[in-house]
Amino acid sequence: MLQIPAHDCCRKRFEVEQLIREQFQKWNYLEVRTPLFVKSPGLEPHIRPFEIKARDSKHPVFLPTSPEFAMKKLLARGLPRIFQMCSAFRDEPESNEHQPEFSMLEFYETDCTLEAFQTRVEELFGSVALSLQSSHSIRFRENQIDLKSPWPRYTVHSLFEKWVGIDLRLHQSQTSLAKVCNDRGLSADAAEDWNDLYFKLWLNLIEPKLPKDRACFVTHYPVSQSSLCNRVKDETGFEWASRFEIYVGQLELGNAFDELRDARVQRENFEKDQETRAAIYNDTYPQSPIDEDLLNAIEKMKPTCGIAIGLDRMCMLLLNAEKIQDVIPILPYFNRS
Repeated sequence: MLQIPAHDCCRKRFEVEQLIREQFQKWNYLEVRTPLFVKSPGLEPHIRPFEIKARDSKHPVFLPTSPEFAMKKLLARGLPRIFQMCSAFRDEPESNEHQPEFSMLEFYETDCTLEAFQTRVEELFGSVALSLQSSHSIRFRENQIDLKSPWPRYTVHSLFEKWVGIDLRLHQSQTSLAKVCNDRGLSADAAEDWNDLYFKLWLNLIEPKLPKDRACFVTHYPVSQSSLCNRVKDETGFEWASRFEIYVGQLELGNAFDELRDARVQRENFEKDQETRAAIYNDTYPQSPIDEDLLNAIEKMKPTCGIAIGLDRMCMLLLNAEKIQDVIPILPYFNRS
């Protein structure tokens, strides 16, 4: 079973990247490159960007937390299928699964449904694994993991019903979800908002129950956590975010959206994100501006699905590495060890 010696990591890492490129070429995707200095790195409330002190700039300059905004501007110019492997930067603590400077695989396809996009993801992982070791079955963290399609699909609603024992749609207030946490032995702090409590339940009661031996998709997330995607109604009329996440052997690897293309709604979402960030972190986070060019671009986009995959994590998984640092050939400046 594949287990890469440390001295061979560099060659195997680049082999994975080449296999990824070959797959996208088969699908007629165009590889693109976007800037590493940006005016807005993203407005997710809990993602801390790096601000660069540029001598001649009249405006803040940031390193991108993702190439998403720039790639959407390329989609608005008429490119129908694009992908990129690039560095991204998030000022978060180093761990076995995260580096402040890390590699991201991001790709977008126009006129594609979210279901068809899931098939793309299955084919990508399956083809790379098959080329590496002639099997859809991989070994990772003492588990044998099946990458063969189709992968199981689970909605957030169904997972909360099964593992928390609640209908999440009936617990949309902070007070109600705090009671659920306390009833499950997870103390709820008065300062925690609804999303904090949601993640407390998710990380403690649900994520450890996801399959250890399968890749899977989790779909239909709370709209409060998804400012960049469209919404979809379930059979009761309740609205969820039209997105999915990838989990392979309980490792979260990627986040996909049915991309929002309404500039008015997007601006409202960004403003809410700014308010949330300011309320939680005050002035301790850099003040990221709204990207007006992005708002102009998204209304020119065709219906689009896109995904961001942690490329280092993907390599760690496929090469059965113990930690993310094992698959980074040269550790970046931000490495603090």
